[in-house]
Amino acid sequence: MTKITKIIEIIIFFIIIPALLIPVNSNVTMFTTLSSVAVICFFYLRYKKINLFDKNEFKFDQSLLQIFYKACVIAILILIFSYIFDKEKFLNLPKSHFFLWVMILVLYPIFSAFPQEIIYRKFFFQRYRKLFKDKKTFILLNAFLFSFAHIIYLNPIVIIFTFLGGLLMAISYSQHQSLFKVSVEHGLYGNIVFSSGLGNYFYHTQGISFG
Repeated sequence: MTKITKIIEIIIFFIIIPALLIPVNSNVTMFTTLSSVAVICFFYLRYKKINLFDKNEFKFDQSLLQIFYKACVIAILILIFSYIFDKEKFLNLPKSHFFLWVMILVLYPIFSAFPQEIIYRKFFFQRYRKLFKDKKTFILLNAFLFSFAHIIYLNPIVIIFTFLGGLLMAISYSQHQSLFKVSVEHGLYGNIVFSSGLGNYFYHTQGISFG
């Protein structure tokens, strides 16, 4: 495929489709779309004979240790922000909805973070990395598109947080090229956000309230 064709493909799949989901305002539609796109990306990778995982990436090495160190720093920063920004909802999910919180801690990394990383890191890097000569430009684009996917929440906090998180994860993935490790990183960041009291901003809460 030509460079122009792939750029058009990026615009359609990573800008137009998320934008079309804005008026839907439905968690079911959002997760169905996410799962469907992740499956398509999975079959593309299989067609290209690219495995999702390599057995060596499951080792507890320096890069995984760095992810946990970063997560600790991120947790402190997010907890401070959450306390200052909305003291009433600070740590409300674990305090008021303990079993829901535990369920999110377990299910979010598997059913949300992992599919997103298949799409935005494993697939995106594999298919579009060669379009950009400059690595920094590519990483910034990846972070922007990852953030733009969350435009459905129509909240500037979500856009800012997901851009910064996307930037951290894109940098990490460009270094270790491990879907497992970047999924762990994504899962940790997401669980920190939900635990802090900011979960309402990252979820369509019709019928459900974390606060």
